[in-house]
Amino acid sequence: MNLSAKQAECLKMMEAASVVYLTNIDKDGFPSTRAMLNLKNPNEYPGLVAVHEAEENPLTVFMSTNTSSQKFAEIEQNGKANLYYCDPQKFYAVLLQGTVEIITDNELRQRAWQKDWGELYYPKGDSDYTLLRFVPATLKIWNSYEEPNIYKSDAFSLRH
Repeated sequence: MNLSAKQAECLKMMEAASVVYLTNIDKDGFPSTRAMLNLKNPNEYPGLVAVHEAEENPLTVFMSTNTSSQKFAEIEQNGKANLYYCDPQKFYAVLLQGTVEIITDNELRQRAWQKDWGELYYPKGDSDYTLLRFVPATLKIWNSYEEPNIYKSDAFSLRH
């Protein structure tokens, strides 16, 4: 299977998952994992399809969080992170390793904003809303019980 087929396979998994697991480094240097809304899922977040498609790297992922959260402080201190998507019934998983950046571009923040987020997630308002961009450097794919296939960013960074 060539890499563009692997990309398509990964994107299919990424777009189907209801959640994505984000692991970043906490203030003490330990991994900290939590489930995040999967903003890459076009059925759940159709308004974010264009935001993701505007990225040069098709495996780039946007996420949102509270500016007041511990997660925000951890990412601000150390942007290294993993994103993990899986289908446990098929023993299939995608792990993206890379960096998370805090988006300060207000236009991009507003394009990504979803109308019900204020009531659901950001009752303190827009000032407590942070948009994050995850850019992968390494992609690992597990299929059944096989050893993972590993790809570096230079192999998948551009659209095919």
